[in-house]
Amino acid sequence: MKRIFFLIAVVSFFSIGLRTEAQLKPALKFSLKEAQDYAYTNNYDLKNSAYDVQIAKKMVKQNTSIGLPQIDAGIDYVDYLALPTSLIPGEFIGKPGTTFPIQFGQEYNATLRARLTQLVYSGQYLVGLQTAKAYLETAKQKMVKDKMDVRDVVSEAYIGLLIVEESTKILDSTYKTVNKLYEDGVATLKLGLIEDIDVDQMELNRSNLDASLINIKSQRLIAYNTLKFLLGIGDNQEIELTNDLSFFLNEINEDALIKEQFDYNHNIEYTLLKKQEYLVLMQYKLSKTAYHPTLSGFLGAQGNAQRNEWSFFNDKYPWYKTVNWGLTLAIPIWSSGGRKYAVDQARLNVEKMKVNDAKVKNQLLLQVETLKKDFTNSYLVFRNKQKGLNVANKIYEKTFSKYKEGVSSSTDLNQKYNQFLMSESDYIQSLFDLLKNRIRLAKLLEKV
Repeated sequence: MKRIFFLIAVVSFFSIGLRTEAQLKPALKFSLKEAQDYAYTNNYDLKNSAYDVQIAKKMVKQNTSIGLPQIDAGIDYVDYLALPTSLIPGEFIGKPGTTFPIQFGQEYNATLRARLTQLVYSGQYLVGLQTAKAYLETAKQKMVKDKMDVRDVVSEAYIGLLIVEESTKILDSTYKTVNKLYEDGVATLKLGLIEDIDVDQMELNRSNLDASLINIKSQRLIAYNTLKFLLGIGDNQEIELTNDLSFFLNEINEDALIKEQFDYNHNIEYTLLKKQEYLVLMQYKLSKTAYHPTLSGFLGAQGNAQRNEWSFFNDKYPWYKTVNWGLTLAIPIWSSGGRKYAVDQARLNVEKMKVNDAKVKNQLLLQVETLKKDFTNSYLVFRNKQKGLNVANKIYEKTFSKYKEGVSSSTDLNQKYNQFLMSESDYIQSLFDLLKNRIRLAKLLEKV
C-alpha cells in the first residue's frame, strides 16, 4: 500500500510539473499577417490540400508509367500425382477399330517465365495522361483557393476576437461605474436622501451588466479558441494579438474598393470552374477513345523442365528454353451501344458545364454589385453608429453628473444608461459588419 501511495505521489508531482511548464510556456504573438502565414503552414485543411497536390503528382506519374515498359515474371510448378492419360487409335499397334491408353509426361514439371510488354499506341492512354495533368493543375488551383479561404476566415476570426475584447473592455469599464454608483446609492439611502426603489434600480442595472459580462467573456473564449483552431495551435499554447481595431479601420479605402473593376476571368471561383470544365472536356475525349484500337508489343522468354525425380537444380538435366516476340492489336468492333452511350453522357456533361459557366458569370457579377452596396451601406452605418455612440456617451456622462448633483432623477439616469448600452452594442455590430464586408468584397475583386 505504501508503494502505491509513493507512485501516486511521484505521478502527481510530475503532472504538476508538466502543467506548470505548459502554463509558463510563452505566448505566441501574432499580427494578422503573421497569423495568416502561420495558418498557411499549420491549418488542418491546408495540410490536406497540400496532400491532394502531392496525390495528383503521383497520379500523373502513375498514368505516365502505363506507357512505359512493363516486366512480369512467374514460376509454375506442377506435381502430377497421376499422369494424364491419352487414348491412341489401335491402328498404331495393328489393332484397328480399338484404342489403347497411354500416359505422357513426367511427374515433376516446372516453368520459369518472363515477359516484357510495351504499349505502342492507345488513345485512352494519351488522353488519360492529359487528364491526369489537368487534374494536377486543378488540385494546385484548389489549393490557391483554399489558402485564400483560410486567409479570410483567419481575418474574420482575428477581427471577431478583437471586437469581443473591445466589447469586454467597454462593459467592464461601465460595470465599474455602475457598481460605484450602486455603492454610493446604498450609502445615500442610509442617509435618507433617496428612495429604496432608486437603489433597487441601480442593483438591477448592475446585475444585468454582470450577466452581460459573463456572456461576453464566454464569447471571448469561443472566439479565442476558434482562432487557435484555425491556426492549428494546440490547447497548451497561448496566443496574443498585436494588431488592434484601429489598424483595420485605417486599412479601409472605400473609394478604391467601390471603383475597382471586376474581371471574372481573374476571379478564383471562375478560374477553378474553367479547370473543372477542362477536366469534363477531357473525360469526353477519353470516352471517344474507346473506339480506337490499341497496339502493344511483347517479348517473352521461358524455360521448362520435366523430371521423374525432384532434381530441378541439378545441372546435368536440361531446361528447355522458349523465346518469342510479337504484336497485339485490339480492335473494338461492337459493344451493343455501350461505348456510344458513354460518349453521349460525357457530351451532355460538357453541355452542363457550359450552362454552369454562364450561371457562375452572372452570379459573380451579382455578388460584386451586392457586396459593393453592402460595403457602402455598412460604412455609412458604421459612421452613424460611431457618432451615435459618442453622443450617447456624452449624454450619459452629463446625466450622471446631474444625478450626482441631485438635479437629475434615477429614472432619467437609467434611461440614458440603457441608451448608451444599446448604442455601444450597435456600434460594435456595425464595426464587425463593415470589416467583414470589406474582407469579402476584397476577396471577390482580387485577381489571381
